[in-house]
Amino acid sequence: MLLAVLVLAVGVFLARRSRPFVAAVLFVSAITVSAMLFLPGSQLTAILGNDGVRLLNRFAAATPWSVSEWMHVFIFLWLGLLLWLGRADLRGWKAWSLVVALAVASELAQGLTPGREPKMDDVFLNLAGGMAGILLAIATRRLLKRL
Repeated sequence: MLLAVLVLAVGVFLARRSRPFVAAVLFVSAITVSAMLFLPGSQLTAILGNDGVRLLNRFAAATPWSVSEWMHVFIFLWLGLLLWLGRADLRGWKAWSLVVALAVASELAQGLTPGREPKMDDVFLNLAGGMAGILLAIATRRLLKRL
């Protein structure tokens, strides 16, 4: 129950002060990301289906990282990208700080979830993804300004 309240609070925080469409995307993304981070692996497998799991495993097999590691990177890449593009009031040091706080907090919160455990390696993957998302957003904004 505490985890659900925390997830909703983060979703509301990310969505506030945004235009309606952006707020909806930020809120739904926060809830989806939380589900991916906190649901047991068996439930995620059921949601993705066998074909989805096989596809992800084939993708990961060609890299040095596992599907789980890639998920941490992509989840936080998405959050960093959305945060920078969707919340102009949180750009700059606030966005970087928020990504760090969310990266650490998400792993700590996994300690509240049965079948999950916090891992320092995952914090670094979260940070890498979040920072890459912010950098991608910055590059995208600069590119669009030049066009």
